[in-house]
Amino acid sequence: METRSRIIIFFVFFAALLWAASALAGESGTVSCAHPGCGYQTNLSIGGGRKSPSVTGYCAQEKKFVRVKLQSWEDYRKPQTCPGGKEPLQPIYGGDQVAKIPCPKCGNLSLSYKRRLMFD
Repeated sequence: METRSRIIIFFVFFAALLWAASALAGESGTVSCAHPGCGYQTNLSIGGGRKSPSVTGYCAQEKKFVRVKLQSWEDYRKPQTCPGGKEPLQPIYGGDQVAKIPCPKCGNLSLSYKRRLMFD
């Protein structure tokens, strides 16, 4: 009987863990350039809160990170354009994607992202 209780507790814990991971949430952190002498650094929020759907991305023409407010979370993975232009937004869904973006200041692929907090 004790083994059965442990198995049930394990499955309940696992189900709760999966449920929490599926919740919509955002994160905030710092983007910095590791190239010697550059010194680029900026704060970046990725995504949005449950009641504030947003997508974060990079506008290559303007060389800046932007956050676009959405009508609903259903639009999160749909293509977006940069504010004030028709240029497609390069979306950022996770901090690891920042490394694929050239530094707005020096142009090198030397950006890194460090998460500070999660929000909802």
